[in-house]
Amino acid sequence: MSTPLVEKIESETVGGVRLNGWEITSSHMPILNHTAIEQYADELGFNVPEMIFGNNYLRIRHLASDKLLELNALDALRMVDTSQDSAKSVQVSIAQGWTESSKRNRGDITDVIKPFDWTLSTKYRGTTRNLAFVPSDQGIDYAKLMIREEIHFYDENILYEDDLGDNGTSQLSYKVRVMPSGFFVLQRFFLRVDGVLFRIYDTRIYHEFASNCILREFSTREAPFDDVRRQVPKKKHDDEDLSLLNNIPFVDGVMKSSQIESEVATF
Repeated sequence: MSTPLVEKIESETVGGVRLNGWEITSSHMPILNHTAIEQYADELGFNVPEMIFGNNYLRIRHLASDKLLELNALDALRMVDTSQDSAKSVQVSIAQGWTESSKRNRGDITDVIKPFDWTLSTKYRGTTRNLAFVPSDQGIDYAKLMIREEIHFYDENILYEDDLGDNGTSQLSYKVRVMPSGFFVLQRFFLRVDGVLFRIYDTRIYHEFASNCILREFSTREAPFDDVRRQVPKKKHDDEDLSLLNNIPFVDGVMKSSQIESEVATF
């Protein structure tokens, strides 16, 4: 069996690979400047995250059909809830204060502010072109992903992040891994509101090159802040290592599993 040709993609800002008829690229660029932040706020109509990596993206393209799946910050932020009651989705005492403080700090864009989910939670699953996902009973075979393989390309990247006025963390990020057999993507929205809750929205995307479909799984998890805090191991003198509450893999490991929505797209 011949080894598939692997073409590396390397530039100052974009890395990736072409193989088996696919092109997978990941862009790393600086945080958007003030002017670009204003443009995002104008378009979206709410106070956007302090750190937006608006030129970062993961782009997965099937070369023969031009089918595309992309992860980017702007489309993810378009899915932040802006309904009338959205600002009340997480009822905490600091929410109103954070919103007012954010308005004062960005007074030049307050004319576009409308109700929005101040935690910047998004159930974004990716942007597609010529690719339609439908519900499916077929899930990702994680046993295959446990098999040791050469890694042709690996990257991890942040799309946006905000500290919620020093009251927590709201972050959207992704990881991508390309192997001889296929590719796997994990996009994760992570939320920590101090004293209130943790929330994780995961989107997993898998394609096996020998197949004609892409599998996508979406899951949501939420837990009270104190429930996760109780899982922090005690140190000497009963001290807690509260830095673990900033450690996303730790929080992920102690939160209970949730129901998974599975989808498939064929090409």
